[in-house]
Amino acid sequence: MPPPTPGLGRSVVMALLAHAALVLGLSFAVQWRQSAPEPVTFAAELWAQLPTEAAPRAPEPLPEESVIEPAPEPKPAPEPKPVPKPVPPPPAEAPPEPPKPADIALDKKKALQEAKKKQELAEAKTQAALQLEKDKAEKKKKLKAEAEKLQADKEKAAKLKEDKAKNEKRLKEEKAAEAARKKAEQQAAEEAAQSEQRRKEAKDRALRLAGAAAGNGEADAKGSAAQSAGPSASYGAKIAAAIRNNISQVKEIPGNPTVEYDVTTDPGGNVLGVKLRKTSGNPYWDETAYNAILKTGKLPRDENGRVPSPMTIALEPKPR
Repeated sequence: MPPPTPGLGRSVVMALLAHAALVLGLSFAVQWRQSAPEPVTFAAELWAQLPTEAAPRAPEPLPEESVIEPAPEPKPAPEPKPVPKPVPPPPAEAPPEPPKPADIALDKKKALQEAKKKQELAEAKTQAALQLEKDKAEKKKKLKAEAEKLQADKEKAAKLKEDKAKNEKRLKEEKAAEAARKKAEQQAAEEAAQSEQRRKEAKDRALRLAGAAAGNGEADAKGSAAQSAGPSASYGAKIAAAIRNNISQVKEIPGNPTVEYDVTTDPGGNVLGVKLRKTSGNPYWDETAYNAILKTGKLPRDENGRVPSPMTIALEPKPR
């Protein structure tokens, strides 16, 4: 620590006394006003670029009579820092000029153009969306039509295949029926030939047995049998009438064809067998006549009370 300054107490006392005297003198020198002074209006603008601190005050000199002993030399006060020059405020911005009518019209025109562009863009987007939906619908419709066409083609192919199978089956059946008919005709022809052969043989045998006996024939008859072996002239019409009553014809048969059957009966006229001798060329009429003979069942007797067997019966759809 530095040593205390000598005479510090006296210096403080003398300074206090000097200040008290100064205050007292000022009190008598200033004229005090009882009313409030009029307010003074003023304006000031204080500014500084940077905050600064003021330098310390210089010490007041003491009166000569109060000095008892010389005071120590004061230390030199530090030089005040240079105060920066004030920076002038920036110039105030000039107010914007009011827009001119031409500028206003131009701005309106630009705004209208922008609004029109936005509207056109929105319409274009809408049209694009509608076109996309339309394309999707057309594509879906096209795919559906193609699927339906494919299904129709499949069904058509299946139907053609089925029709072809039916035609082939029908042709096979017709061929089989034709073959059966031809076979039946051949068998009938063979049986007819055999029957005719048996008839001739029976006739020849009867003639040999009868010898030269007289018969019941006409005067100009050339036979040698005791009686005629053939039926009477009206017996054929009688047989045809009996069978025609049992014909159930359901459709028209053109050409009036004739079918012949060899019919075998017992002595009482009951039909024992029916064989085709000659076809009419119409399978329907052949079958109808065959069924009619079977349906008749029993043939009428001839004038002599006999039923010739076997006999050949010729039938036509329409009697002549």
